[in-house]
Amino acid sequence: MPNPATAGHPEKLLTRVEVAAIMRVSPRTVLNWAKQGILHPVILPGHARARGYRARELRQLLR
Repeated sequence: MPNPATAGHPEKLLTRVEVAAIMRVSPRTVLNWAKQGILHPVILPGHARARGYRARELRQLLR
């Protein structure tokens, strides 16, 4: 069941390059973290290979 508090407010997704800039690592490191299960990419609709990373998940990692 969808959360009524977030209804109509899509979750903010970041690109691999944006995540890399925030974390001060290379974009390749972000890919490695995804392969290791540290980050969980979201497949973007309509894009076979494009991935996004949840801003909320990144904020949790930074804590």
